[in-house]
Amino acid sequence: SAVWGCPMKVSLNTIKQYIDFELPPVGELVRRINEQLGGVEEVTDLSAKYKGIVIAKVVTCYPHPDSDHLHVCEIDPGDYPLPPTVDRLRSGYVQVVCGAPNVREGLMVAWLPPGATVPASYDKDPFVLEARKIRGVVSNGMLASPAELAIGDNHDGILELTEKDISPQNPCFH
Repeated sequence: SAVWGCPMKVSLNTIKQYIDFELPPVGELVRRINEQLGGVEEVTDLSAKYKGIVIAKVVTCYPHPDSDHLHVCEIDPGDYPLPPTVDRLRSGYVQVVCGAPNVREGLMVAWLPPGATVPASYDKDPFVLEARKIRGVVSNGMLASPAELAIGDNHDGILELTEKDISPQNPCFH
């Protein structure tokens, strides 16, 4: 439970798990909550903030030929329709350069393709990614850390996802 006066963030998808009726439109919901609790500070459209992010699997990962800390990764974005600025490799995968120390083959990651906005910058000075060369190797966007995704403070490595995180039973995906 929340302490009076402390802000809470609640996902509408989470609320829908516990009710058996259709919620009113967001504007009406905010009005009703304001009447009962005293105020809703803001409503954030998370679908816009996280638009374009793709769950992908790191298929190969090897040291960058011109760096002692970067890696060149081939990721499998599945059937996700790629932006026109992204070319699949002959293998069918997509190349991304990553500097995170925890990147490795087999990891499930959040890929921000060219054209996606880094969520941590969304409300400030939006940073839109593009395909670009990093020390001579093309990187199609980036693999994101929890801090870059604005879901945590950790920026020491990329977010590591599990099958449970991306399961259709996960309420975040409803």
